[in-house]
Amino acid sequence: MNNIPIHAPLFPPSLEYGSDDAESVSVLVEVDEGALRDFLKPTPFAFVSAHAWIEVVKLNSAFGVEPFCGGGVIVPARFRDTIGGYYAFCYIDTDDALALGREPFGYPKKYAVGTLQKTGRAATAAMIRKDAHVEVAVIADPAPGRKLPQVARYPHLLLQVLPSAETPAVLLKRVIARDTAAGSRMTVELGEGAITVRDGPAGNELAWLKAAKAIGGAYARGAFRGALGKVLATLEVGAELRSATAFAAE
Repeated sequence: MNNIPIHAPLFPPSLEYGSDDAESVSVLVEVDEGALRDFLKPTPFAFVSAHAWIEVVKLNSAFGVEPFCGGGVIVPARFRDTIGGYYAFCYIDTDDALALGREPFGYPKKYAVGTLQKTGRAATAAMIRKDAHVEVAVIADPAPGRKLPQVARYPHLLLQVLPSAETPAVLLKRVIARDTAAGSRMTVELGEGAITVRDGPAGNELAWLKAAKAIGGAYARGAFRGALGKVLATLEVGAELRSATAFAAE
């Protein structure tokens, strides 16, 4: 994973950000159940259904950070009593957006080229890097009435893992829930969805999505707001952190 290192002063200095002009394209897909169960095995998250959300979000204007485009793959999952969307892959095109993610929340961010545009009823978007190339499209229905299956997407379920500096071990591992939908106000248009996953020169970490079947999509535009997270559980505390905590308490 590509990550901005933890350091002080923080970069950027605030985790509070948003945009009054944001838009997103998202497609709900059916995926192979066996492949998804295997994918979840190394994580603390339990299988819910053989689906995934593919989303691209663009902040055309932003306060607190540089405007950016990003997105990823969200898998419905359960952690104990919480059902949400495990943010399994995340792609971002600016340093500001990269720094806002992995360390404080647990998004597995990587650099990519992100694009999003809408012309009439058609909205298209893409996330492209050497090991991931995915394109999505939504054609909005001219008349209301379409519904999508109730597949969990929020809150985002995140696995925050900080490595030890002294040993090949984990310093801290926590499960975090983060709900940006709660504070955002976006107008949504539902429609037909499509997805294309292409091979890259270094392989494709999203190749398991090649057999995915799009069952619907959405285009949304409006005010997007970031959010702080909620720690659902601490799964592991390394010896260094336990020692430092004991020292600070003396």
